[in-house]
Amino acid sequence: MKIARERKSSVLASNAIHHRIDSLTSIVALVAIGGAHFLQNASYLDPVGGLIVSLMVINAGWGNTRAALMELVDVGLDNEIKESVQKASDKALALRQERLSIRAIGGSKSGQNYLVELTVEVPVGTTIRATRDLEEVLRGVVGTEARGVKRIKVRFVEEGTEASSEFVFKEEDVSGQVEEQCHKH
Repeated sequence: MKIARERKSSVLASNAIHHRIDSLTSIVALVAIGGAHFLQNASYLDPVGGLIVSLMVINAGWGNTRAALMELVDVGLDNEIKESVQKASDKALALRQERLSIRAIGGSKSGQNYLVELTVEVPVGTTIRATRDLEEVLRGVVGTEARGVKRIKVRFVEEGTEASSEFVFKEEDVSGQVEEQCHKH
């Protein structure tokens, strides 16, 4: 289980839990069968032991199933990884002379790997070249220091502005806005 946590591997965690449950259910079975054999009028211990073993297996199975399903639906990053990415990002930004900050950290888990999305707030007027250089520094430091991060998507926003939406609007929602913007220019 220690290695599973270090590697962030759900397969290793499932295997560790399976091994644990096998050991514990064997002990329950030994006690139930031994108690039913040696104690008079204790035949009820066999079905009770079977019930306990079944509940243990169901509980472990549900825990593993839930964890795997959450990973499959891209539930997001856990707090430990977010903190690791934040710490590495702050270290990378400290290397720069500008006023920079991380506005948001998001992403998902894919197997043992993390796909991270950073939103970085930069001063108004920052050049594309400067953001490209910053992106390389962030990728290098975060990729090295945050274990398991394999892909980093960086998005830049100017200070004091809201992040733009990535959603596609229907034509009827924006057609009036587009015409209005065209007439202004």
